[in-house]
Amino acid sequence: MHTQNALVAQPNEHRDQDHSYRLIPSKIPANAKMPTDNGVEVKQSQMPGAGKGLFARVTFSPGEIVASVDRPLVTELEIDRMLDTCAWCCQRGATDPIERKTAASMGLPHGFTEVKSCTGCHRVAYCSRTCQSKAWKREHKYECKVISVEDLPPLPPGVRGAIKILGRLKADPDNEFIHVRKIMSLWPAGDPNGMSEIYRLNKKRFDDFQSWDKPPGSTLESHMPMDWTSDLSLEKWCLMCTMNNAIILSSVFDGVPLGIAFDPLISSANHSCDPNAVLVFNQPRHEIRALRKIKAGEEILISYIEPTNPFNVRQMQLEENYLFTCQCTKCLKGGNLETDEFLGHPENLDDEYRKLADKLIARHESKLSKFLMSDNESEAQKRLAAMEAEAYDVLENDQAGTGETKEAIEMCIGSKMWSWTYHNSVVVLPRNIFIQGSSTRHSGSASNYISRYFLHCTRKNRVINAWAVSTLVNVLCGTAHKELYQELAKGGVQLRVLYFGFLFYLHDHTPRIFRSDSPFARVTEITYKQIIAGVTYSETELKEKVQALGRHWRP
Repeated sequence: MHTQNALVAQPNEHRDQDHSYRLIPSKIPANAKMPTDNGVEVKQSQMPGAGKGLFARVTFSPGEIVASVDRPLVTELEIDRMLDTCAWCCQRGATDPIERKTAASMGLPHGFTEVKSCTGCHRVAYCSRTCQSKAWKREHKYECKVISVEDLPPLPPGVRGAIKILGRLKADPDNEFIHVRKIMSLWPAGDPNGMSEIYRLNKKRFDDFQSWDKPPGSTLESHMPMDWTSDLSLEKWCLMCTMNNAIILSSVFDGVPLGIAFDPLISSANHSCDPNAVLVFNQPRHEIRALRKIKAGEEILISYIEPTNPFNVRQMQLEENYLFTCQCTKCLKGGNLETDEFLGHPENLDDEYRKLADKLIARHESKLSKFLMSDNESEAQKRLAAMEAEAYDVLENDQAGTGETKEAIEMCIGSKMWSWTYHNSVVVLPRNIFIQGSSTRHSGSASNYISRYFLHCTRKNRVINAWAVSTLVNVLCGTAHKELYQELAKGGVQLRVLYFGFLFYLHDHTPRIFRSDSPFARVTEITYKQIIAGVTYSETELKEKVQALGRHWRP
């Protein structure tokens, strides 16, 4: 992810006599090339401001696997997920009884998965003996004693990942050296000015890295395989390179954040808001798949963020999380696309929402400028920017409850400035689908929303969101929502037919994005077989009904 140029000599070189395998950054050959994999190679990117990137050596068709790893070099769970999620395959087991029961009734893995903590450290957990054995052999034996110290606070994911990398290097330097060399070619270690850039762009992140120069507790220091205090210590570079190039992991079923992953090959792919490929998390396998035809020699670009967000939001997220200003083909068009337009004129905002917006302006004063196209915007534009900032605050808050989420959605729709198909509504769908579906206040917009959301999603998100929407539609077909079901039927929305439309879509498209042995593919295939086996109509008849409904909705 935005890798930089190879390192040149650094002023404070030194050798650690106690560790003959120690890697000094300046000793990496300037012309070192990373190996190819599955028809790709890493070389200098032509994108403005980027270093190295991932390039196709052969032509890929839409849906083809461009690059893959069975499991990234580093996969670390967030602190809150360490005891309810398998540290090897990242399968989460719901611990809340209500969530577990609901998930089980829907056939979702977290309704059945059980994890048990490691008997050595009691800090991480696994879903099976197989996962525990794989984890121990590859990595956990290097961290178990370190994180088991009773008074030691939970370590951030990046620090745990660095401990494992260094432990593996110390135990088997001949085989692991190549991995570390790849890590050191990434930013910031791959750029002689990398640390200065981090300091300039995000001083807080720089200070956070510096705070780990001397990890808390002498016990941790004694277990570190190398000297942490050096200005050019390998520990620091491993931590910084993995954290600055990490991939965010989340559950494909409910969007719950799980942790981070880092792999030198996968993380070499640069960002674009108009990507030609997509990163798919198959727990724990990672694959980059082509979204459209990619010619030999073309750079492979994925999106680090939600690409359907408006221009200013994308720019803000990339700057804060990845420390660069995007200059992709989509961003060069500025804020002139459909996702940047409001449904109505800002000056026509109702009194109720104008008063709410004025309160939100004060709340979001520090970040308001990032939601505005320029500093000279009108008061009306500032009000909408404040409302947008509020919506994204709720969206990005993993602890936000159903009340907060519903209020944010009602604000977006009730203000008449955004529609159900606008980005603020679309991106909260996977996590809050039932809140939107059960709201009768705007049920008249449901058919428009469900039929058009595909226009605002990447192909991977279409599949994931199709699962979420199909689940919603299935629930709405039940007796508990009889009134809403009948109301939609009067408007020509046949929910049962609609459900089969999503079911067929999932059956046809899931294999193109997700592997057949992935948890997501298994659940969708089982659901498809069970539903089809329980209906009296033939598949042909059902598809004809779906096509008829589609013609009724076509814009």
